[in-house]
Parts: sequence; structure tokens; C-alpha cells
Amino acid sequence: MVDPSRHVRRTRRNARSTWPPQPKASLLPRLPKPLVYGIRLLIIGLGVAAIAGTVLSVLTPADDQSTTSTAAETQSAVTVTAAPDNDVLVVTRELTALKTKLEELQELIPELTPTIYVFDLDTGNYVEVAGNAETPAASTIKLPILIAFFKAVDEGRITVDQALAMQSNQIAGGSGDMQGQPPGTRYTALEVATQMIINSDNTATNMMIDLLGGPQALNQQFADWGLTMTILRNPLPDIEGTNTTSAQDLVRMIAHLHKGDILSLRSRDRVMNILQRTYNKKLLPAGVSETTISYNKTGNIGEVLGDVALMDLANGKRYAIAALVRRPENDGRAQELIRRISQAVYQTMNQSAPVPLPVGTSTETEPDLQPNGEVPGSNVPNPQEQI
Repeated sequence: MVDPSRHVRRTRRNARSTWPPQPKASLLPRLPKPLVYGIRLLIIGLGVAAIAGTVLSVLTPADDQSTTSTAAETQSAVTVTAAPDNDVLVVTRELTALKTKLEELQELIPELTPTIYVFDLDTGNYVEVAGNAETPAASTIKLPILIAFFKAVDEGRITVDQALAMQSNQIAGGSGDMQGQPPGTRYTALEVATQMIINSDNTATNMMIDLLGGPQALNQQFADWGLTMTILRNPLPDIEGTNTTSAQDLVRMIAHLHKGDILSLRSRDRVMNILQRTYNKKLLPAGVSETTISYNKTGNIGEVLGDVALMDLANGKRYAIAALVRRPENDGRAQELIRRISQAVYQTMNQSAPVPLPVGTSTETEPDLQPNGEVPGSNVPNPQEQI
């Protein structure tokens, strides 16, 4: 017979040893597990956001400053990158005696303001007379445009035999013969680049500017080459002189050519060949001997006359020279001043006697500088290439 009291004790013992204990009934309804997990993640997210907000509040001033600086750098990117570490104009010694001669030439005609830069490509000797002054570029800006064209050729973005159709909005007055052709006339890219230099064709220049991506793209390229004052603002002809450069910038461009750090050898040879065929040899090339090979590009608007050249002397010396002369409107004395500047530089570089004028030049038709700076017919507009 079963003892009832033993059964009761066993039941109570079993009840006390039940594990885990059963949860008490909750007054709230039980939530689904996905919803519970979502609430937990939300709580964790809010905590992380609060911590991050505290950290950012401390760093905000620096971040704002960094953002502002970046925007400013982007806005002025063309000028910020204008001083490369590997500048080709590594100067050694200024030729003070030559500088004195050039300044004396300037004093003869106080109405003219020359800016001059000369650089011996072999020794680094140099002369500067306001060489980094910003000056209207006129057609001298076509030199860096030419080099930008051949750089694009080297990079495969353009081919020299690529066909270009002349557009009506590219046709420009001033120098050059292409303006006489109807819109739609086709040329190869090399023909356009060549006419831009040897005949200083303004229409060809506008075609080149468009081909190379426009002024903004070219200005960035100029800055990358260290041209701090060379800025293309308007198409040619730029009668008002809004496109600018400096004598030092132009010489730097010649130094890049000489060093061969921008173009392939083939493209550099093409550039030199084109510059050698420039029609206008009445400025810097007129002050050197007939045995000197000159590679030059002139520029001429009412307020400025200029020329940039690489001079290859018979004795093996090479130097780069640029002279930009501000003047009263079309003052013809600027032409003679540039010739005299070139002559003085040549005499120093060649260590020779004064250079005679080129054969065939008549002293009756060439203006001469008088002690008071007057030149017969100096106020007559210069018939040579414009822009």
C-alpha cells in the first residue's frame, strides 16, 4: 500500500528543484524576435551617432578650414601649379655689363618700355630687365600654343594629318591668309599649326585653340610648364592686349625646347623647323650675324611689339632671348630698339665686334636711333605683321 505522505513529499521536492525557473507572466504582450532585434540595433545606432557627433564637434573648425582651402586651391589651380620644382631656367650669374648696356639703350627713348630676358642655354648666365613683368602677348603667345599642339600629337590625342574644317566663328582679321577662304575649307592639323607660326595666321590660331580644348585647357598646360604670366583670355586678334605673357615666360618655353623635356625628338625637330621658317625676321634676327640660325616668333599690336628667339651661333653657343616693348600706338622706334637689344646681346654672347646689319638692308629705309631718341617716321604705323 502506497504511503500518501511519501508521495506528497516527493512532489514538493521535485517542485523545488525545477530549473530554470519559469518566468513570471509579463503585463505587456510578447514582441516578435525580428522586432526586438530591430529595436536593439536602433539603440546601438543612436549611441554610435552620439559619440560620433561629439568627436566631429571638436574637429569641425579644422574641417571647415580644410574645405575652404581646397576650394580656393581649385579656383586658382592655374596659378598654384605655376612653379615646378624642375624649372629649366636654372640661373648662375647675371651679366651685369650687358644689363648696363641694355638699360642705356632704354634711356635713349624714355617713351618706350622694354622688358627683356636673356638666358645662356649652356652656362645659365642671364640678363633680366623687368623680365617677369606681365605684358600683352600679341602673337608671341602662339609659341606655347604650337608646343601644346605637338605635345598632344606625342600623346596620341591628335594626328598631324588630321583634317580640320575652318568654322565661320574662327575666321579672324589681322595677319594671315586663311581668313580669305570660305568656311568649311579643310586643312590638315600640321598645315594649320605651321601657318599659325610662319605667317602668324590668326584664323589658324583660333582653329588650334579650339582643337586643343579651348583657353582653359591651354592655360592649365601653360601653368604646368611654369609660365606664370602667360594667360589666354580671348581669341585672336587680341587687339586690346588681354592675352598676356612675359619675356621670362617666353624664354622658359625656348629652354624647354632646348632641354627636350616636353616633346619627343621628332616633334621638337618639327617645332624648330617651323620656327626657323617664320617670315618676319626684322626684329631679333636682324641684330645677329648671317651665320647665326634663328628660330623666332614675333608679336605686334598697337601698344606692344615683341619677339622671342633661340639663337644658334656659329661658335656652337645657344641662347634664348625675348624682348617685349610697350610703346605709344604703333611707334616705329620699338622695332629699332629690339634690333639694338639683339645686337648688344649677340656681341656679348659671341665675344665679337659689333654685328653689321643683314645684307640687303638699306640704311636709307631703316630707322636709326638719335641721341634724343627720335626716329624719322616713328609715328607711321608699322606695315609688318599685326598681332
